[in-house]
Amino acid sequence: MSEGEGTTFMQWRERAQTEVRDDRPKMRAVFVTAAVVVVIGIVVGTLFLLLS
Repeated sequence: MSEGEGTTFMQWRERAQTEVRDDRPKMRAVFVTAAVVVVIGIVVGTLFLLLS
């Protein structure tokens, strides 16, 4: 993972934590759902590339 990606993730995580502190539980659910979708996409893509 490059430095830029790490910084972007840290900024995203900080924003997610700020949204939770601002008492917006719906935003937290959106962020968690987005993170799960991204992780599943990476895993499926990796498996597809390994099996092809």
